[in-house]
Amino acid sequence: IGYGLVYRARGTSGGSDVLAGILSHYRGVPVTQSYLIVDTLVILGAGFIFGWKAALYAMIALYVSGLVAETTLEGGGTIRTAMIITSEAEAISERVLAELERGVTVLEGTGAYTGAERPVLYCVITRAEVAALKAIVHEVDPRAFLVIGVAHEALGEGFRPLKFQE
Repeated sequence: IGYGLVYRARGTSGGSDVLAGILSHYRGVPVTQSYLIVDTLVILGAGFIFGWKAALYAMIALYVSGLVAETTLEGGGTIRTAMIITSEAEAISERVLAELERGVTVLEGTGAYTGAERPVLYCVITRAEVAALKAIVHEVDPRAFLVIGVAHEALGEGFRPLKFQE
């Protein structure tokens, strides 16, 4: 839980999470995954020196602490919602459909300040697809406004089946 709180405050413990923060910042990988990558490399290196049994226990501890940190930082669910306000709605939609194989809903939006009409894209993705979506939006329209939220549940095609039990 401690690492999750440190990451949420954009802090550092001064250890390998500094490298993880750099990796996250420049590669768009979620900070908790960056932390796992860096520490896994350290543990693998230590396995050569201290033995593989100790390295295995360290990997298990790292995995569990990573799950707890990620849950603290991002919430427990794996489903994310994305709203994208862009003037390049068609190009972004096409890439999301082709590359992520996720549906996109186009909504009509009006800016309260400017009064300008713009399309708003809405899609539901997994946590693992967030970095790819950010890359698509940035490549197509660097001026787009992207909001990622945590969804409690997603039911329907591409996710869990929509069933009703009486």
